[in-house]
Amino acid sequence: MSFIPRPGIKSAKALTAVLMSGALLFGAGAVPAAATENQTSNAGDSALRPAAAAGLPFSDITWETQFAAEIVWVSRSGISTGWPDHTYRPLQPVSREAMAAFMHRLDALKGEKDGLADASFAFSDVANSQFKGEIGWLLASGVTTGYPDKTFRPGNSVNRDAMAAYLYRMAGYPEFTPPKQSPFADVSTDNQFYREISWLASTGISTGWEQANGTRTFGPVQPVNRDAMAAFMYRFAEKGYVPKQ
Repeated sequence: MSFIPRPGIKSAKALTAVLMSGALLFGAGAVPAAATENQTSNAGDSALRPAAAAGLPFSDITWETQFAAEIVWVSRSGISTGWPDHTYRPLQPVSREAMAAFMHRLDALKGEKDGLADASFAFSDVANSQFKGEIGWLLASGVTTGYPDKTFRPGNSVNRDAMAAYLYRMAGYPEFTPPKQSPFADVSTDNQFYREISWLASTGISTGWEQANGTRTFGPVQPVNRDAMAAFMYRFAEKGYVPKQ
């Protein structure tokens, strides 16, 4: 398996152009600038309105929803199909098995046909997972090794520190010297994923949250919500680690 960085769209402005070019699929309308992690949704109750009139792919997403543009991108790219009731559920934590599916589809943007392998031989708890093939791919690609007790824990939420590690490995273990001072107040330099988290910050894939005292935090043990997952994956592609669609 090859993890060779590829050229991609280089700015959020370009993302807007791509989304507007898809107006026949999702309808025309104003697309806001891409949000940062530090921004919060100002959608209020409007986020609950059916979005069909706005041309959006999910009924619980409006253009006022945080990361709306990135969520539309993961839909158009085939990374997420949402739920059968046409919702995306942006604030729901991402499970580890769903993360495997998202990352396999993200990798597929490279145009390579990486087969799926049943991971039941390696992990004792994935036989009944709907994404056991994607979990097998994640293992074979070196993105995950699971837990020491030979479990994958597919239903558990993915924490933000683990997500940093997955993206770093999927990028091909890029050469990177972690800074002596952490970019985040809540991530120490002896954190097991310090290299990966500080790499994520250096690339701009993660900005963290700005605090009142001027520091930034990462929330390493917080679960990754589905809206943030869309943002991570869009930015990963924007940096050229997979082609943009």
